[in-house]
Amino acid sequence: MRHVERATFRPPIARLGSRLVVGAVAGAVLGLLLDVPLLLAAIFGAAAAGIALAARQASGLRLVADAQGVRVLGRDRPLAASWSSLRLGFGMSAREDGAVQRYAVVADAAGSSFAFADGAGAPPCRPVIGADGRPVEVVDLRDAALLLGLLVQRVPAWNVLPEWLQVGVAEAAPAGALAPEGALPAPAPRSAADRASRVGMWGLLAKLGSKLLGAAGKVGAGAAKAAKTANLGWAAASVATYGILFSWQFALAIMLQLFVHEYGHVHAMRRTGMKVRGMYFIPFLGALAVTEDSFTSRRQQVYVALSGPIWGSALALLPAAAFLWTREPIWAAVAAWWALINLFNLLPIAPLDGGRVMQAFAFSYSSSLGLAVSVLGLAAAVALGAAFGFSLIYLVAALGAMELVAESQARTGARALRLLPEPARFGTFHWAYLRAVLGPPPGGPAEAQFLRNLERQQAAARAAPLRPRELAAWGLGYAALAAGLLALVWLMRAMPGADAAAGILG
Repeated sequence: MRHVERATFRPPIARLGSRLVVGAVAGAVLGLLLDVPLLLAAIFGAAAAGIALAARQASGLRLVADAQGVRVLGRDRPLAASWSSLRLGFGMSAREDGAVQRYAVVADAAGSSFAFADGAGAPPCRPVIGADGRPVEVVDLRDAALLLGLLVQRVPAWNVLPEWLQVGVAEAAPAGALAPEGALPAPAPRSAADRASRVGMWGLLAKLGSKLLGAAGKVGAGAAKAAKTANLGWAAASVATYGILFSWQFALAIMLQLFVHEYGHVHAMRRTGMKVRGMYFIPFLGALAVTEDSFTSRRQQVYVALSGPIWGSALALLPAAAFLWTREPIWAAVAAWWALINLFNLLPIAPLDGGRVMQAFAFSYSSSLGLAVSVLGLAAAVALGAAFGFSLIYLVAALGAMELVAESQARTGARALRLLPEPARFGTFHWAYLRAVLGPPPGGPAEAQFLRNLERQQAAARAAPLRPRELAAWGLGYAALAAGLLALVWLMRAMPGADAAAGILG
């Protein structure tokens, strides 16, 4: 049985955006003084500010929950207790802006208390009185509703929920349902509708032929459908950009490779039941396929990530074969550049395909290893950009850093959800109710965002890790694909046009 990791609940970082901007400005000023490229200095300044804030938060006030109980760390009055010895209560306190803030308070057998709420960015409220009669700060926690759900199920404290929510996942909410601290209108229900015999030789050939034609037809229809989802305006801008920098022939060749590569992702998404939002072309950065769903397993994540380079690499074999047949240098150049595009995507840097593969491998062991591998990948991207003067990779690293933040937040919620003894007993209404108990009023964009984040966290909690045999098979496939692409670029290196692609690899 897989080890269940502990969940850590922390306050959100206040004024994160403004602090990152200050770091970027400071980095840019330092870059001017040291004659460092302005964009690079600003990115490093913002990154340094983010690292400093993250380090400060990591050692600050936090509540750690595991299968045995909870611990409150980072304050003068520690709290450590088993689940069964905890007591749970609720209250209201006045905020600095005069409004009222709902909160929950948990106390151990000695009366040491910890009060928390979902402030949703509101001003802090006044300290409250704990079970031991001493004042307690009300801490604004990220994922506060998940912590309250853990307490309800593990203490247990089912009495917190009204009767219509104690029986299990509710299909509909009764009108005028009340929360413990007053009338809270029941949240609107979300839509549930989201989701042989032997034959002769001639008969066998006919059957195979019909299968191949049918498969080709499906791929063609799928490609046409994917083309319709592509943003034609950005695609035209990409063609124009590459045409100005190189030539219109080269621009069309690059766009064809990008389309086939991204269609590989689209095909894999649809084959595994994921809903595809669209295919987007971005000048200088390439293209990306966007899904509206989360991965249900790490195997699915690897399959979708590698499908793009596999389709793109198969396409690169066509001009390579044409070169061997005709000995025309143009075919060697196209093959080398197409191979280089796919090889670049296999770099172990999120959000590139190789970074997603490495994340799937590492997160299959633990969230901590996954986070460490992701950070190392970003560091490698920065080192690679500095060594080769490839400024574009800094932007890729910045996008990877933002994705890493979202991934780490989803992981935190997923660890909390895995600690629920009976996760199936909580549905959308339960979580919306618990969130409303802690402060934010039901309904509105904030609740919709909370439920979207919850869906991602639930998907992450359910995501099955790669088994050792699967990890070995996909790892060998990843290595073989990268080696094949590297060999293709290297074999074409002597041809005009292809030599430039090989020169990037050194």
